[in-house]
Amino acid sequence: MTRMFPRPVAAAAPPRPYTVSELLSEVGSRLRSDWRDVAVAGEIGRFDLRGGHGYFTLKDRAATLNAVIFASELARVPFRPEPGLEVVARGILDLWAPQGRFQLKAWTLEPVGAGALQLAFEQLKKKLEAEGLFERARKRPIPALPRSIALVTSPEGAAVRDFLSVLRRRFDGLAITIYPVRVQGDLAAGEIASGIRACSARGAFDVLIVARGGGSLEDLAPFNSERVARALAECRIPTISAVGHETDVTICDLVADLRAATPSAAAELVVDRKDGLCRRVEDARRRARRALAARLTLERARLSALSRAEGLLRFRYRLREWGDRVALSRETLLDALARRPAQERARLAGARRFLEAFARTARLGERRGSLTHASHRLEAKIRRIVEGQRARLAGTAAKLDALSPLAVLARGYAVAYKPGARRPLLSSSEVKAGERIRVRLHEGELGAVVREGGRVREDAPLFREEPPPAPFLFPDEEEPKR
Repeated sequence: MTRMFPRPVAAAAPPRPYTVSELLSEVGSRLRSDWRDVAVAGEIGRFDLRGGHGYFTLKDRAATLNAVIFASELARVPFRPEPGLEVVARGILDLWAPQGRFQLKAWTLEPVGAGALQLAFEQLKKKLEAEGLFERARKRPIPALPRSIALVTSPEGAAVRDFLSVLRRRFDGLAITIYPVRVQGDLAAGEIASGIRACSARGAFDVLIVARGGGSLEDLAPFNSERVARALAECRIPTISAVGHETDVTICDLVADLRAATPSAAAELVVDRKDGLCRRVEDARRRARRALAARLTLERARLSALSRAEGLLRFRYRLREWGDRVALSRETLLDALARRPAQERARLAGARRFLEAFARTARLGERRGSLTHASHRLEAKIRRIVEGQRARLAGTAAKLDALSPLAVLARGYAVAYKPGARRPLLSSSEVKAGERIRVRLHEGELGAVVREGGRVREDAPLFREEPPPAPFLFPDEEEPKR
């Protein structure tokens, strides 16, 4: 008989509770074991450098993944990671327990599309170009005939053999110093930069050449290094870059003062062929000799014409005259020099006498004071004498003014003269009627004619009133009609 109700099923046991640390530790162990080598493609959203480590995010259209690359792995990345760059990150998945954050620990980064080395080349080229290291203005000329050449390259490669072979054919006997370095591998860039700086510091070279044969982009990577580029830019010697084949272009080629397609081309550029130089020197010597001969012929003709010129003959006479003047001047100078000792002895004797009389000279101050006092006394006495004489002169002038006839005339009197006479008339009997006379007044003179003459009575008044006289007529005038 079947039972109507089934037997109850026992409930499942609850899961064992984990602590947070236990759960994150177990999940992290599972991730590290199951996803120990994974490659993730994405765009770098952000990239931060902290303590040499790179912390960045990989993202696509729908998700974002945190990632980290430690300093040791980041140093082997040939390009510079930057936001917006699409890369493939290869590493291991991990869980960072302190924040419970899922992340990718990357150990390599590869750009999507262009290779890593090509991307690193473009980034470095853009950076150095912005700093002006490729500008033509900073390129220095290569010496035409260098006497000492420094060659930074591997002594075991074919490049150095080709370079030396071409250089010996073109110009044997030049001093060449080879600075041995590696030209490929991780240590090559440091050795090349050190070699360039060592040659620059030595300073005994006319030109420096960095050379390497052809190879892949990975083989030429040391010559695309920023260390090598800055060493070339700081070099005090003119530089030539001869790296790779003609189609290879490196950062070293762009920074150097001159680029050679190959090491053999560098040997051809650094110096001309000796036989060609000798031919050019010989041609220049012949041209110089012909030009000098023509110039000498022309100057000889001019000299011959000048020797026959009249001016040259006069010059001979002038030269003789100048010689006589020089001889006379010489004799005069010798006479003056002969008299000079006697003059100096006379001056010395005068100085000696002056020094001997210095005791009397010391009393000059006292005598100067006495002389000044006597001078003041003399001036005072002269002043008194002058004032007395001035007073006497003033008295005499007053007496003269009182006795002067002009003063008498100023009181209303007049003096009569005959024309042309200097003595005044003292008596009326000295003139006759009709005779002309001059009458001197206080101011000015009058011309008059005597109407009558005779003696004046002593008892007659000096002045009397009389009727106005009839108009006087000169002998040559007629009486006017009434």
